[in-house]
Amino acid sequence: MFERGDILEIDGLLAVVVGTAEENKAPEGHVYVWFGDPKASRISEGGKDGSTPEVWTIPIEYCTKAAVPKINH
Repeated sequence: MFERGDILEIDGLLAVVVGTAEENKAPEGHVYVWFGDPKASRISEGGKDGSTPEVWTIPIEYCTKAAVPKINH
């Protein structure tokens, strides 16, 4: 249903799929998602490197595909 790299909406929040059950990484009926880190700041602006990402296991029934992303460059 969902693949690694899909952008999802979960309870109004955007998340990216980083693992699926088909890859034998997430429990059956779940996906691993990353919500990003809003607390991070650029190293060039005084931020720190080495942040540890938090990945969540979410049941797929809570997930819907997000709108088509706006691509910026």
